[in-house]
Amino acid sequence: MKKWSVAVGSSVLALSLLAPTMEASTSVQQQEERIPILVALNENDVSKEQLIKRLKEVLPETFSSYKDSHFQMSSMSHHYVGDDVTRYELMFNKTVNNKSESGQVTFAGDQLEIESFYFTPSNVKDALFPGKVTSEQAQKVAESFVKKVVKGNDYILVSDALSYYSSRVLTEPIIYNYSFIRTENGVPIYDNVFSVGVYGDGTITQFYQTINGKKRLAFEDRTNLIPSAEAVNKLKENIQLELQYQLDYDSNSSEQKVRLVYQPVTTMIGLHATSGKWYTMSGLSESVPTQAKLEKLANAPLKPASPITLEQAKEVAKKLVNNAPEGMEFNIDSAYEMESNGQAVIMISYSYTSGNGTHSSSIEINKNTGELMNYSDFSSFMNRPSKDEKSKVPKLAKEQAVMIATEAVKKLAPSSLHEYSKPIDEPTYDEDMGAHYVNFPKVKNGLIVNGDSLFVSIGDDGQLKSYYRAANQITEWPEPKTAIEKSKATATFKEALSAKLVYTKSGNPTTDESYKLVYMPTVKDQEYYYIDATTGQIVNSLIPAGNDISITHPTAEKELNYLIQAGAIEVKDASQFNADVAITKGQALNTVMKSLTYFYYEVYNQESEKPMSFDNIDPKHPLYQVVESASANGILKPGQETFNPEEKMTREELAVWFIRTLGLEQAAEHSGIYNVTYADKEKISEQYKGYVALSQAMGLQKLEQSNFNPTHEVTYADLAVSIIQLAYEIADKRQSGMY
Repeated sequence: MKKWSVAVGSSVLALSLLAPTMEASTSVQQQEERIPILVALNENDVSKEQLIKRLKEVLPETFSSYKDSHFQMSSMSHHYVGDDVTRYELMFNKTVNNKSESGQVTFAGDQLEIESFYFTPSNVKDALFPGKVTSEQAQKVAESFVKKVVKGNDYILVSDALSYYSSRVLTEPIIYNYSFIRTENGVPIYDNVFSVGVYGDGTITQFYQTINGKKRLAFEDRTNLIPSAEAVNKLKENIQLELQYQLDYDSNSSEQKVRLVYQPVTTMIGLHATSGKWYTMSGLSESVPTQAKLEKLANAPLKPASPITLEQAKEVAKKLVNNAPEGMEFNIDSAYEMESNGQAVIMISYSYTSGNGTHSSSIEINKNTGELMNYSDFSSFMNRPSKDEKSKVPKLAKEQAVMIATEAVKKLAPSSLHEYSKPIDEPTYDEDMGAHYVNFPKVKNGLIVNGDSLFVSIGDDGQLKSYYRAANQITEWPEPKTAIEKSKATATFKEALSAKLVYTKSGNPTTDESYKLVYMPTVKDQEYYYIDATTGQIVNSLIPAGNDISITHPTAEKELNYLIQAGAIEVKDASQFNADVAITKGQALNTVMKSLTYFYYEVYNQESEKPMSFDNIDPKHPLYQVVESASANGILKPGQETFNPEEKMTREELAVWFIRTLGLEQAAEHSGIYNVTYADKEKISEQYKGYVALSQAMGLQKLEQSNFNPTHEVTYADLAVSIIQLAYEIADKRQSGMY
């Protein structure tokens, strides 16, 4: 993770409470993309029956009741660029108790190994909070599954694997994720990880491993290892920290923030465990890796930004990608404007079509500057040269690749060129694709912006193969002078520094490349770390830590703690939190929205006018985004009612929100058709009678000694228990296809 910058996707999403799961995605700009090459099946290939037989052999307990008619095989096999292993797709779908059960399996190679597996059972209620199995029990399920599916037993569970966190909403199943790493001679192979996902009811929901057809590389012998303590001391003596900016992404928000951090120089991977030399992106080095001096590509814009129209953007796209291989037709399928991280972007979707199918991709252009944001030469992946053809094209020198990449950047990003530095790391090389990957770091106030770079790849033929720029719009940058002294950060870092022995490869593979034994620096047994330059604290994760506060309660402890840790109930001090005190409508709405849906804050341009559903909740109000989202989803009714966030929430008002959430408002409005036997039914407001009747009948809100108590004020404990029942109802209706 130190090798590549991370850009977390944060597109503005229009969400519905009853829509399928939508999670914040994380994309990592990598050296190699796994580009699929599709091939039509013929009669000599694997049959559907063979795939079904293989699946039932491996997982008989899951698929013994499935008939051949429940399966469908893809008409296309595929392999990846640089990997000739053939893969086959098998989809399955079955109705169980009027609910759909479905999934997909990918088989790879002659032995039909399962490379990926995705499964959605017909009933997930037992997987919803609190779940039937604990994380420890789910781990045993994952380990048992791996033994059936993965060849050999040379792997270990990775207890400290990075896991990208997204809000734990109550309407989605609990998923326990486990990562395993393959080993050689008892040493972890750093780039060989596979993963398993287990639902909260103990069902395997997803599995993925990489089956690579490339020739097995050699592994360095473990003899003559430098002692671990000696390696750690050498790392501590030579560690070099650099002050940088680090982009932060709120898991519940598309808002971007930036912080000052100290990080080790990125050119150093670790210490070679047998020679004691430094292991870098370019191979072994006698000298201590240092950070290259930052040198901007330009001191000022080469030309001013110039807005671009949709038609002009189409012409730019044609010049870049209208080079379809022989026998294929090029088409621009669509062109439209969208918002990305506060910037106006034009998205151009294009495709290459042939008798075997269609290959599609897209290009992104900044509307306000006319500059390219994202592009990949998709045709080169479909028209991959043979070994003989590649041998006729000499490898481009690194210096030439950097020079060509720089000229491309000057042409494609002239108005923002001054924001980027010349490469500080050597280009990495993909031998199979014959492509050099060049990284231009963004620079602000003389510091690298970690997580915001301009990536370019250049082929050995001197042509631009890909181009990527993060669409980040940061307006507030911490002053470098507010950072703690480097000496203090270095002392903190040295004290925490350790190392683990791994097998790894450098970033520039050669024909005789092998796995080398390397002591990789770690902090708290993790490879990702930095020091917050403002607080001086070590941060060990890409994702901000969740709320670890827990409280006790006689009737709703488990529910309350789950909501607190998920961020749906905001608690700063457990000693000051009372779950039995009446809550306001603002507090209740905040909890409802963050409990039931993945909640994203919308980002608007400074020039755009933000909508206001209620006059008293303007864009500066802390509940503005929550209120607007609730209004968009029909929980609140702007124009028909007022919303005072400071008023106390009553039970009958909560019933209204619950029934609106389920889309049953029309039924609730016919209050005359409900004959309830509550002892206090006369106390229910006339306009709320239908809502209360439905909420109580569906088990969302319980009676208390035959009383509904419609005007009683709601507490956090009340809300935590009842919202669990609402989540069950939503999940059940979603799986039944009712929403």
